[in-house]
This record gives sequence, C-alpha cells and structure tokens, in this order.
Amino acid sequence: MNKSMIRYLLSKLLLIEAVLLLVPVSVAIYYQESSQVFIALFSTIGILVLLGGLGILRKPKNQRIYAKEGVLIVALCWILWSFFGGLPFVFSGQIPSIIDAFFEISSGFTTTGATILNDVSVLTRSLLFWRSFTHLIGGMGVLVFALAIMDNAKNSHLEVMKAEVPGPVFGKVVSKLKNTAQILYLLYLALFSLFVVIYYLAGMPLYDSFVIAMGTAGTGGFTVYNDGIAHYGSSLITYLVSIGVLVFGVNFNLYYYLMLRR
Repeated sequence: MNKSMIRYLLSKLLLIEAVLLLVPVSVAIYYQESSQVFIALFSTIGILVLLGGLGILRKPKNQRIYAKEGVLIVALCWILWSFFGGLPFVFSGQIPSIIDAFFEISSGFTTTGATILNDVSVLTRSLLFWRSFTHLIGGMGVLVFALAIMDNAKNSHLEVMKAEVPGPVFGKVVSKLKNTAQILYLLYLALFSLFVVIYYLAGMPLYDSFVIAMGTAGTGGFTVYNDGIAHYGSSLITYLVSIGVLVFGVNFNLYYYLMLRR
C-alpha cells in the first residue's frame, strides 16, 4: 500500500477544507457576528492548515494509486472532513458535543439531511450557511470536487474517483479525469446558481435562496427554519423545490451528453 501517497492526498484535502471554511467566514463578516464565531472558524482553519501543511512537505516519489488506496482515501476523507468540519460548532458552543457536531456535518457532506438540532435558530447565520454549504459540496461528492481543483497531471486519481462514485462502473466523459470532474462541477454549479435566482424571484430573501438552493443541490434538505420550506407559505416555492430536487437527482453525465446532443 502506498502510505505516503495516502498521507499526501489527505493532507491536500485538509487544506481544501480550510479554504472552504473561508465561505462561512465571509458570511460572518457580512453579518458582523460575534468574535466567538470568528475564533471558532479561524481556530479550525489554523488546525487544518497546520496538519495539511505538515503532510505535504514531503512529496511521494511513487504517486500511483490503486483500488485499495482509493477506497481508503475516500473513507478517511469523509471521516476527517466531517470531524474537522464540525469543530466550528463545538468551538463556538453552538453544538457543544463533538459527537453531535460530527453527526451534523457528516449528514451534510453525505447529503443525508438528518439533524440533531431541535431548533436551528441556535446557529448563527455563518454556521447555518456552513451547515448547508456541506450539502453543496457533498452533492456531487467531496472527492469529485477535490479532484476538480487538485493537480492531477498524471491522471493518477482514477481509483479515488471510482471509489467515490456510487454504482459498479465509473466512466470518464472526457479523456482526462480532472477535466471530467471540472465539467461535471461546472454544470452542477450552473444549475445551483440558476435555482438561487429562481428562489429569489419566487420571493425568498437572498440568504434563504442560497441556503435552500444548497439543500436542493445536495437533495439533503437542510433549511433556514425549523418548519422548512413550509415557513414561506408558498405553493410556488414548494413546487420549485420539488422540481429542483428531481433535477439534481439526475446523473450529471446525462446532462453533459445532452449538451453534446448525444
């Protein structure tokens, strides 16, 4: 087993999560949230940068990845991203239990949509946004997202993608794996952006439009209020969200081939 490559890739994935946490930081800045929230977010980012930075100091000589490395990288990535992704909730005291925080974020990244929260109002806007942002990232698969932005000149991450994507067979839509991931994610983000606009035009506040669109994209359903989309009292919004979940439930390879008229 190529342990050095597993360590190297997992370290890069931790650094990617550190960058993703800048999104709730920007939301916290916009809404001028308390210093406790900033401390929680930056503490988590600091831990991720430290661990990730140490892990990439030595680049492996052998960069080949086989099936067993791919499976292990995927499994450890889901666990590590969920663990560290839950730390801001613990550090801020909004979800004091690390087990509960881990459950909440793993539910987000896996787009399960289950929650330990009886009242989502205990979360500040930035951490509520982060909670739903995990749906957006996990909707296409966290490793698909990572491979879309990571350097992969030798196309050596195919086994990681095979282990990430559900089903018995994985096929690339173009010759290079990285380009495949990028194409699928561009389609995914374009549809997400479209639904943000649609929800906003349907009467949702802009913040709510982003959160609900992220829940739609991941088909997990995290929302802004305890009563979900029923809060808006709009049949139009209910229908739009229902259509959105169906749209995002389709394999995105199909959308790509439809664009090529294949």
